[in-house]
Amino acid sequence: MLWLRGCPRCGGDLADAGFGLETYVECLQCGKTLTAEQEAAVRSASRRYAARAA
Repeated sequence: MLWLRGCPRCGGDLADAGFGLETYVECLQCGKTLTAEQEAAVRSASRRYAARAA
């Protein structure tokens, strides 16, 4: 999944990364890997936006 302008460090784009069962969210511009709490917040906001848009 891709989140535009979601990086808390640089405001860059976030993407799912990793292999197999070990996935994480990483910024495509600065390389920051989100903590579990930050990742949960990004995914939660994404679900809320999708529900509102539908």
